[in-house]
Order: sequence, then structure tokens, then C-alpha cells
Amino acid sequence: MGVLTDRGKATAYGIFSLSVLLTLWICATSLFQWIEPRVLPSPAQVIRQFAWIITEPFSGLRLPGHILFSLERWGWGVLTAGLVGIPVGVFFAWNPWFKTFLNPVFELIHFIPPFAYIPLAVLWFGASTATQAMVVFVAAFPAIVINSQLGVAQVEKIYVDAARVFGASPFRTLCRVVLPAAAPSIYTGLRIAISNGWMALVGAELVVGKVGLGFMIAQGQENASVATIFVGVITIGCLGVLIDTLVQRSERYVLPWRRVAG
Repeated sequence: MGVLTDRGKATAYGIFSLSVLLTLWICATSLFQWIEPRVLPSPAQVIRQFAWIITEPFSGLRLPGHILFSLERWGWGVLTAGLVGIPVGVFFAWNPWFKTFLNPVFELIHFIPPFAYIPLAVLWFGASTATQAMVVFVAAFPAIVINSQLGVAQVEKIYVDAARVFGASPFRTLCRVVLPAAAPSIYTGLRIAISNGWMALVGAELVVGKVGLGFMIAQGQENASVATIFVGVITIGCLGVLIDTLVQRSERYVLPWRRVAG
């Protein structure tokens, strides 16, 4: 019998823990009926509701349609946060004057909860895609800035000095030496931002969404359909795990020099 690798052990433990949870769920609802269906539906009820929402329109859209709308809003928010946050974080560490000038504004944004921006976003954009994307942006932006700044600040000074000795301009040193060395930290910031943005999106959709997974959960609450709420919650969780896994796996292709170094 072969010895399981660390990844194999983690997978086995994960499958075991999920199996235990599912068994407890079945026992509490279907077998012994310890919990009423209006509080906790059985797995069979949730599966039937999944099948229904996939095949029949729910508030105008089937489940794949709600997923696509949520992913679109999340994608725009995270993309904008990355395009703005990475340069801001890099220049915070690279240019002390830049940080001195903008850091108070960043700290103000950093400590305001993303959901506090929802009323303002609604006044600016209405109940539109831009509103939810703005909430995602606010949730994702700080992690990208902080990790980008940290990555650049931790680059060893000897590398920068060596580049300058060989005649590299400050801009070329930044692009060819500093950014590749800081890339792992920047990538970690993106991963955190992606997770924060996904969670913030669902909250925004609960409040102002007209479609999407958060809106579907809110509709389940209004209709007293706990099974619909569970469909939304499980879908959100599974998509979150899938997105995070894809981001982790993509690191070896985005940062190939780390794979070689390892």
C-alpha cells in the first residue's frame, strides 16, 4: 500500500469531514426528524430545489443565469481593484512621498466596512451592476494595496543596488527587478481580495440585487423557502472554493520562476 502524500491526506480528511456532516444532516432531518423542515430542510429537499431552479426560471432566471450575473459583478469589482490597487501599493513602497500624500485617504477607505458604501452606491448608480461592483471593489482594494506594498518593501536592497550599478534606470529597476521579486506577495493579496470581494458581493446582492445568488437567498427568505436559501448558500460556497482553487493552481503558470525555485 502506497503512502498518501500531504495533498492526498488533506483530500481524504476533507472527504471524511464532509461525509460526517452529510450523515448528521440526514439523521437530523430525514431519519429521525429532530429538526423541522422549516428550520433545516433535508438533503433530498435541497436537491429537489436545486433541480427545480436549474430547470425552471426563479425570479426570471434559472440558476446558471443568477450565477453568471454574480460572477460578472464580482469580476468587474476585482479587476478594477487589481488595476488600481497594485500600482498604488507598489508606489506606496517605492515612493515615500507618494505614500505620505495618499496614505491618509487609503486608511480612511480601509477602515470603513464595504457595506457602508451601499447607500452611496445606490444614490450614484441605482440598483445596477455598478453598485455591486463598487462594493466588491471597496472590499478587495485594501488587501491588494497592503500586500503589494509589503512585497515591494521586502525586496532586498542589494538587488536594487546591483541593478543601479549596472546602469538600470529607476523605472527599469522597478519593472525588471522589484516587481518580479514582489510578485508572490502581490499574488497573495489578489487571492485575499478575490475572497473578500466574493463575500462582499453576496452581501450587496442581498440588499440591492435584482438578480444573482444573494438576491436568490433574499427571495427565499421572503417566500419562507429554506430550501431555496440552502441552494443559494451551497452554490456560493462551492463557487468560492472553486475560484480559490483555480487561483492557487494558476500561480505556477503566472509565477513560473517560483516553480523552478521550488
